[in-house]
Amino acid sequence: MGRFNKNSISAKNVQTIFNFLKLSLAFLVAILIVVVVIFLCADEPFSTMHYFFLSPFDSVRHMGNIIENATPVLFTGVATCLLFSAGDVTLAGEGAVYFGGFVASAVAVSLPIQNDALKIIALLTGALVGILIAVLPAFVQNKFKVDSFVFSLLFNYVLLYIGSYFLNYKLHDYSYKSGTATAPFPEFAVLHSLIPKTSVNVGFLIGLLLAVGAWVFSNKTKWGYEAKLLRSNPHFAKYVGVNVVKISLIAAALGGFVAALGGGVEILGKAPRFSWTALPGYGWDGFMVATLAYYNPILVPFAALFLGYLRTGANIMNLYSNIPLELISAIQAVMILLIASKAMLNKSQQRMIEKQTRLRAQQEEKSGEGA
Repeated sequence: MGRFNKNSISAKNVQTIFNFLKLSLAFLVAILIVVVVIFLCADEPFSTMHYFFLSPFDSVRHMGNIIENATPVLFTGVATCLLFSAGDVTLAGEGAVYFGGFVASAVAVSLPIQNDALKIIALLTGALVGILIAVLPAFVQNKFKVDSFVFSLLFNYVLLYIGSYFLNYKLHDYSYKSGTATAPFPEFAVLHSLIPKTSVNVGFLIGLLLAVGAWVFSNKTKWGYEAKLLRSNPHFAKYVGVNVVKISLIAAALGGFVAALGGGVEILGKAPRFSWTALPGYGWDGFMVATLAYYNPILVPFAALFLGYLRTGANIMNLYSNIPLELISAIQAVMILLIASKAMLNKSQQRMIEKQTRLRAQQEEKSGEGA
């Protein structure tokens, strides 16, 4: 068999190269936008840029803030990769992270357990409920052909209203005068800080392990390969005998578990009591992080830390300058548009694929003649 020219590149590697180029270009454009806005709006632009770009690294506390901001989107980013792994487009992660946090909180303030088992039971209970939340949209799509995106989007608000009812009428601590909230979490339910003066806790390490686990599932297991096949070519997957309903439900269950666990970690690790009266938005952030990572779970921690860095820098900049926090929302939107754009660099990518294909064909032809 003829050998390929060592200088030729496969289509898959070309795709990887251009994904990296798109990501790099998106980052550069985002940084350029920050610089332009700062120079146009800030009273002291150079000091403001220092606050944004460098201050997140100027102390242990600020670096801890990066990890704090990255932790919830690490969970929801991994969850989104899993939820989307079988080709379903669902927003169940947003409802799962909210209700997972709510259920974990309800268990924490209700059970009379006086040891560390309380936090484990609370987190696992919330995570198991998250499985049901994520599986339902996948089930109705496969059973009744209801679009999972629309169903999950609306179902998230059903979950919010259910949680709000129980928070207001069953779990409300009326001695708390600063809003609607549960009773304070018992000491044994709290995820304690690992870094002084921050809320960094063991949840971040759990998120890293889940990212590795999600990558192993996607790349080293039969179910993961079947999910990839189902996402890339549903008709062929059915033809070769892939159980579409089973794989779709497995992917949804794993994603819901991770998202809901992230909600529990966030609320028990940062807040003294549960007080979410609206959807927290971490599911949407997870969608953005997964997009930045090109739905590769092993890259999600890096994307989450980058987002945590942006938000930490924006918080510091907002504290010491006149630049609003909304700038970060605009930056995030531009980055997603650039990365998700199929048109950006598309012609160059196609030309490179065609060139490498011709190169390999010529090499095979020469090898055949030599034989």
